[in-house]
Order: sequence, then structure tokens, then C-alpha cells
Amino acid sequence: MYFLRCKKSIPSFIFILFLCFFSITLGAQNKQDLTEKRQNLLKEINKAAKLLSATKKDKKAALDQYYTLQRQVEQRTELIETLQQEIAFSNQSLIRTSGAINDLQADMNRLELEYGEMARQAYRDKINDNKLLFLFSAEGFSDGLKRWRYIQQYDDYRKKQAGLIIETRASLTEKLNGIEIKRAELDDLLTATENQQQILKKELSRKNGLLKNLKADESRISRLINRKKVAHRKLSAAIENIIAKEIKSRVGSDRINATPSKKAGTTANPTSRNSSSIAASSTAFRRKKGQLTWPVKNGLITRHFGKQSHPIHKQVQITNNGIDIRATSNNLVGAIYDGQVAGTQYVPGYQNTLIIQHGNYYSVYSNLEKVNVKKGAQVQSGQLIGIAGKNSQNGTLEVHLEIWKGKQRMNPAVWLSR
Repeated sequence: MYFLRCKKSIPSFIFILFLCFFSITLGAQNKQDLTEKRQNLLKEINKAAKLLSATKKDKKAALDQYYTLQRQVEQRTELIETLQQEIAFSNQSLIRTSGAINDLQADMNRLELEYGEMARQAYRDKINDNKLLFLFSAEGFSDGLKRWRYIQQYDDYRKKQAGLIIETRASLTEKLNGIEIKRAELDDLLTATENQQQILKKELSRKNGLLKNLKADESRISRLINRKKVAHRKLSAAIENIIAKEIKSRVGSDRINATPSKKAGTTANPTSRNSSSIAASSTAFRRKKGQLTWPVKNGLITRHFGKQSHPIHKQVQITNNGIDIRATSNNLVGAIYDGQVAGTQYVPGYQNTLIIQHGNYYSVYSNLEKVNVKKGAQVQSGQLIGIAGKNSQNGTLEVHLEIWKGKQRMNPAVWLSR
């Protein structure tokens, strides 16, 4: 019978709905990731813009402005790339949605056609006029039973078919409304990309102007580089010395604690407990990678970790064992994680330096005008440990942060929360 053949169209409709749901779910996740990335980049760019505005008239801050502007250009370029990815994704989403609408429309037409044909077949069989007459006009019991089953299946299928038509219409309406929203979003993204590209051109022009001015002041910058190198060597030596003393003290303490106890006639073993505590602290710190608290609120990284060519003296490689963070809101410095103060020391060029132990890891805070904790003190994440000092070159508030694992230097930027 006709309506039994029509049942084959039902799985097709359900499959289309499943594909729509799957693509929407996957698309929402990708879109959310790109949107979050774009918003984070905009926040960082706005921070940099405020810093540039604050130091715009300070000639001494020209080099610092260059670094900040260079970072801003990099982030602006990444922002444009992110916007372009969002545009490409939105285009793909529009294509997928349009395809789904076409499929649903085709299914809708087929369902309505089948429903109409089924109604006509029922009319020919005179089911709608009088089901009892149709049933009792059967030729024998076997034919009557078949007709009864046919009537039941017909009623069930008619309800399902009507329900599918209603669902398909609703889904089509939703898709059509959604595609208009997506088109509007795409237009907004295209406008935003064009605006960002115009701003980027201006920033690149300003960056080239700064570079020209810096080259004119090459001799003073050379003196600053040399002073920075000397201060950098002294800071590294001071940090290594404090960490070496802390490790030596810990090993010596372990040996003393491992000495047999004469009174009890047994060997006390706090060493294993101490080692376990160090291992646990190290594991806890390592698991927080990418989630650690920033030492200053709303801080902005102005100089990054590792070797970098100087913008003026291209042959000069500047090595940064940590990151320099500009304090944009206040001068309070907090611990990036729970730990114990391993030591403090004054280093010319970096003012006060504070080192906190986290198992086998150490966080180092330099350029502190004041230190609020003493050696051996236990500190909690976010606890006030000092006051940020001023950059000797431009007078802005700045903190130099390093992270060490034993004597290995690590990139603090990847440890801080994003």
C-alpha cells in the first residue's frame, strides 16, 4: 500500500535534522573559541593603547614606546587574522545552513506530496468516508484482518506524517531566521576587519617614525644597552646564588634528619616526608601552568622571554630571562602562587629582588621598590609581597618576573592565566 512505501522518507528527514544539530553544535564551539580569542586580543590592544598614550610625550620612553607599539602591531595583525578566520567560518556556516535549508525544503515538498497522495489513495479506498463500511466489506475474515491492520497503520502514519510536516516547517522558519542573523554578523565582521586594517596602517607608520627617532639617538641607547647587560648579569648571579643556597640548605637538612636516633634506637625519617612535600608542591605548581595569578592586576607584558634582536642594533641580541610587566592600575605586587620565601636581595638596576619557592620551582620578582615579606615566610597566591618600582629609563611602574625550575629558566608568559 502507498503509505507504507512513504515510510522510507521518514529516516531521511531525521538524518537531515541530526546533521543540522551536529553542525550547529560544532559550529558554536568553533565560533565561541574565535570570539573569545578576538575579545582577549582587543583587551590587550586597549591596554597597550593606554600605555602609549600615557608615555606619548616622554622622550626618554621612546624605546619603551617602540616595544609596546611593536607588540601592539603584532596583536593587531593577529586580531585581523582572527577576524578573517571568523569570516571564513561564517561563510562556511552560511553555506552549510543554505544547504540544510535546501534539503529541508526538498523534504518538505516530498512530505506534502506524499501526504496528498496518501489522502487521495485513502479517498479511492473509501477509508475516510466510512471505516466500518470499508472494514465490513471485506471478503472473509483474513481480508477483514488485513483491512483492520491497514486502517491502524494508516492512522498512525498519517499522524506521523502530519507531525513531520509541522516540524519541518518550524525548522525551516528557524533556519531562515538564523541565516539572516548570520549574514548580519558577517557584515559586522567585514566592517571590523576593514577598521582594524586602517588602524594597523597608522600604527605601522608610527612605529617607523619611532624607529627613525631612535636611530638618531643611537649613542644614548648604546649606553642603556650596556647598563642593562651589567644589571642583567648581576641579577642572574644573585638569583642563582639564592637558589643554590636554598637547595644546599635543604640537602644538608635532609642529611641531618636522616641521622639515626640513639634514644629510640631507630632511624627517624623526616627526609622522605620532606621529599614528598617538595614533590607534591612541585606537582601542584606544574599543574597550574597557564592558570597562575598575575603579579600585578591588569598588567601588560612589555618585554618578552628569550633572545631578541635590538630594534636599533640588529647585530645585538638581548637576552631576557623573564618578562617585564607594566603595572597599569596600581603598584601592588602579589605572589603568583602559594609558596615559601627563599630569599631577598638588592640588585642595582633591578632594585629589590624576591624569590619564592614552590617545591622545585621558584618565582622571582624584581624591580620592587619595597618588599613586604621576609625569608622563610609562607605566602598564598595573590598575597601582597611588595610594591612595584619605577623603570629607571622612563619612570613607569614595572615588575620583572622570572620562573625557574632548579637552575633552568622558563618562560613566565605561558604560566600566567590567559
